[in-house]
Amino acid sequence: MTMRRVVRGLGLGLALSGASVLTSGSAWGQEVEPPAPAAGWDLMSGSQVDLWYHALALIGFDQIEGLPLYNILYVQRVQEAREAAGVSTQLDQLSATFLEAFQNEAVFQNFHFLPLYFPLASPERMLDGLAAVADRSVSDRDVVGPDTRNGIRTAAAMFRSGDQREVLGQFVAALRQEWDVFFGDYWREQVALDSGLLAAMQVHWDEVIGPAANGFLEEERMFTGRIFVSAPLGPDGRMLKGNAFQGLENAVAVWLPDRADTTASVYSAVREICFSAVDGSAAAVRCGSMVLQETSPALAAEYQRIWVSVAGGDTSAVTLGEIFEKAYPAQVSEVEAIEQIVAANPVAAGDDEVPEQPLSAWVVQPKAQVDLWFHSMAVIQADQPGPLALYSADYAREIREVKMERGVYPTMLDQLADDLRDRIGDDPAFDQFHFLPLYFPRADPERMLDVLLAVAERRTNDPSMYGPDVGNMVFNLSRLMDGGRERGLLRDLVEAITEEWNLFYRDYWEEEDEARTDRYAAVQSMWDSLFAPKLAGYLERRRLTGGLLVPSAAIGPEGRIVESDSYNPRDQVVSVQMPLSTERPEATVYAFLKELCFLLVDDQRLARYMTGPGDFEDLRRRVAVRCGAYIMEFYAPIMAAGYRRVFLDAVGAEESSTVSAFERVYALDPEVAEFVREQIRRR
Repeated sequence: MTMRRVVRGLGLGLALSGASVLTSGSAWGQEVEPPAPAAGWDLMSGSQVDLWYHALALIGFDQIEGLPLYNILYVQRVQEAREAAGVSTQLDQLSATFLEAFQNEAVFQNFHFLPLYFPLASPERMLDGLAAVADRSVSDRDVVGPDTRNGIRTAAAMFRSGDQREVLGQFVAALRQEWDVFFGDYWREQVALDSGLLAAMQVHWDEVIGPAANGFLEEERMFTGRIFVSAPLGPDGRMLKGNAFQGLENAVAVWLPDRADTTASVYSAVREICFSAVDGSAAAVRCGSMVLQETSPALAAEYQRIWVSVAGGDTSAVTLGEIFEKAYPAQVSEVEAIEQIVAANPVAAGDDEVPEQPLSAWVVQPKAQVDLWFHSMAVIQADQPGPLALYSADYAREIREVKMERGVYPTMLDQLADDLRDRIGDDPAFDQFHFLPLYFPRADPERMLDVLLAVAERRTNDPSMYGPDVGNMVFNLSRLMDGGRERGLLRDLVEAITEEWNLFYRDYWEEEDEARTDRYAAVQSMWDSLFAPKLAGYLERRRLTGGLLVPSAAIGPEGRIVESDSYNPRDQVVSVQMPLSTERPEATVYAFLKELCFLLVDDQRLARYMTGPGDFEDLRRRVAVRCGAYIMEFYAPIMAAGYRRVFLDAVGAEESSTVSAFERVYALDPEVAEFVREQIRRR
């Protein structure tokens, strides 16, 4: 079975090798500005990927020449497990029939890559999408979603004849049964990579391999992607190359030869990524060595040792380099082409440092006065009705436990919580309290509280109450808090918060702020590398090019935004929920994006559509959530499913992977939805 190695595009009659590179069609067909380079490659385990390759491995759909596509040791282990469990499925019974069909028609070579077109889908969703292709029901809205759309389109373009679709349908049905009867449980127990193993691989990539290959990745515009580590695979992996102008659609699948050695899979990923530049299995292996050699001969030697081992050579020989080159011979023209690409690497060219990319003008920065105020509002549980909570549901309980441990519970704030909450909820005018600290982005907690107390006590003629750190807030708050009732509430609240700061929160905040440093950096990095380049045009048009982003642990999924002066980035302030960990900053970034939508939500042209029964504020928030999803679909479609999942999880929705569930939870009038969508489409 001899096949071409590299095919670009999704034209008719694809002829692919078992581990070649495909170029994914853009999910939107739009040209966008290329993103800034970023080392955003994530290693992961994918049940949908493993299920598919598990089936092909059991069938024996391998290649005769070149590196094995599937791991024969894995097949042996699985067969022993199936025999011990007494399991027999359609996959066993139809194995010979499937293999004959796959080998007799070149289009089924695409099966070696198909799961990479469903990087966000569960096994069930991937199989639903492929069943829709087989049944010619690809317009079914329950099946087509951000997690399946690209895969469905790709498969529909590949399998055009009735006979091809019939085989596809039979194979999908067999995989459904395989998952239900055997592989679902087997995967969770034996195949899925544990978090510790993945973390070790990720660290090795982030700290060792990624930086060494960064110049090559930049030259090839392979800024980000997913690396699926899959036990059924052999040493010949898979690669799907995304649109260079999308930068987020790249996917790689590599083998796991030994769980005790986390490096082989990571080095294999370098070889797979090389298929963006070369055509041919041996050339790709050689390319990986040359890429690493330019920055680290030691890494190149380790890479060569792994691939010499794959070829059955002597890895302890002094002439390891010679053995490596003999095992993986490449044409002189191929070697020269790789050398030219590597020479374009800014590190290899002799520069001491790669020039820094300009950072986004949005700066992620914690603020004690913001955290103090929102902490206080969360403690008294001064929330509002709406689709999303203003404050973290668990925050008040967690803080109470901390105070008890430190012997400071209850504070004045705890004692007055019920009274303050009732008084704030009695008057819509007090809704401004949920935004108040964002009007003091450059004041420290003591300064903010002094100013607020002066307003409550009508000491606003005191010159010391004014300054660049408070701007016009004294005057503005004096107008807002004009009545005795309002000033009385503000005074009681400020006094309680002042004691809270002095007795407990100052020390607590300093401890927590230091511990969260890596989380802030993760949010900044994700925004700068993935979102800011993608959304540059949209942000410029909306005059949202810069400002201050303040993550706060007390904030719930409903964030806050204050735009004081759209021409002065320092005066635009957003506060959103804190990321749960350094590894998971996306919920914070998605919440930030949703808050930026309020500038569009409050567009006067939209106001005429936002009428009818229901709470107006509730409607505004739903529009903002949907607006963020439209932005993701248009500018970064591969992350749109993640956005929806975060906001479905925020309301406890049982379904967290379907477009229909998202649109049902955040329902909008079709005219409103179309207006928002149209505004986002306009570049």
